[in-house]
Amino acid sequence: METELLKGSDHNTLKVVFLGFGQDLTPFSSLNLSSDTFFVYDYEDDSADFSVIYKYKKYEVIAWSLGVMMADIFVSKMDKKPWKMTAFNGTPFGINSEKGVDDALYKATLDNLSEDNMTRFYRRMCGRGQEFAAFTKVKPSRSLVSFKNELMFLAQKSAAHRAGEIVWDEAFIGLKDAIIAPLNQERGWQGHALNLVKLDAAHYSTQFFKDKLS
Repeated sequence: METELLKGSDHNTLKVVFLGFGQDLTPFSSLNLSSDTFFVYDYEDDSADFSVIYKYKKYEVIAWSLGVMMADIFVSKMDKKPWKMTAFNGTPFGINSEKGVDDALYKATLDNLSEDNMTRFYRRMCGRGQEFAAFTKVKPSRSLVSFKNELMFLAQKSAAHRAGEIVWDEAFIGLKDAIIAPLNQERGWQGHALNLVKLDAAHYSTQFFKDKLS
């Protein structure tokens, strides 16, 4: 697991951002951050130090895709809880054919990992058009080995995690999501989010991150 703290204009509060599978900071490095932001990504193991949250009066969690499950695990273990939790196109159930990423899609992604297929994954993630074209210019710089390790680790976490014990404040569902079906997200959030918001968005949305982090 990789983490990095980036400074924003407000140093009093912290945003802890759990990114999705296959990511690094490259697509997010140009954001003009409104507050100090602690990015979490590349889930190949549990070796992350979250002590940074104790340096701030309060912090909030913003999680995307399979990062939602990882954030759910993180919060369940921390004695200092966030003042707000926001999810985007993910559920606490991770890889789950009814309430998260479909098992068949997960298996196909793992079994057929290649540079070409990761490009196809990013295309499905962004949707066709300008979003994907822009993402290809700042796509993550990671190896196929790291992608494979991450997928296997996320499957282990999905199998072991007792999802649904934490109630999130808000969950955003992209109606054009081709990675985690909107219906699966709705089922995953029943009774586990105070507010559900549906967006005309694909699995990834530059605008969402600008709205939440800038």
